[in-house]
Amino acid sequence: MAEKHIIEVPIGPAIVEFGDSTPTIFDITKGGIVFAANFSKQDITVDQFGDTPVKSILKGGTCQLTVPFALHDLKKLNAITPGSVYKEDATDPENVKKRLNVYAKAGYDLLKNAQKVVVKPTTPGTNENDYITIPLGAPMPEFQWTYNSDNERVANIVFIGYPDADGLLYFLGDEAVTIA
Repeated sequence: MAEKHIIEVPIGPAIVEFGDSTPTIFDITKGGIVFAANFSKQDITVDQFGDTPVKSILKGGTCQLTVPFALHDLKKLNAITPGSVYKEDATDPENVKKRLNVYAKAGYDLLKNAQKVVVKPTTPGTNENDYITIPLGAPMPEFQWTYNSDNERVANIVFIGYPDADGLLYFLGDEAVTIA
């Protein structure tokens, strides 16, 4: 009997952890978490070959992660909103009052809030080899809530990746594996 050849194509949702020591977990999403990474290059041309590149130089790379967070959790939104202030009034423990102030501050340094971001697929059979890690990810929330009976209110959280002290932008796989 012929051996069965199965092609394992990953599919399914994930959770996202943001933070170095006690991460904030974004575990309820709507529409799919999207990781994108790109490189840019400079084409080198010479007069003798016109517009035909004779060489290309890597200029750099970028990465970003978009997390469509589907919960109205002000405390978690505070963790990813630059310059925001969160406060609770638990005078009545049965009815805790919450508030998130978001300030317009031009010149805010996004790198100041950058922390480790890890995407962890939740499909059975996945493990640390399937993780995506951005060592320095700065959050940029994009709130666009529609109040109607047809749509969920989703806050898109976009994490922008910055290189760490070693120039590492992101890595795929298990963090326990060290590369010198």
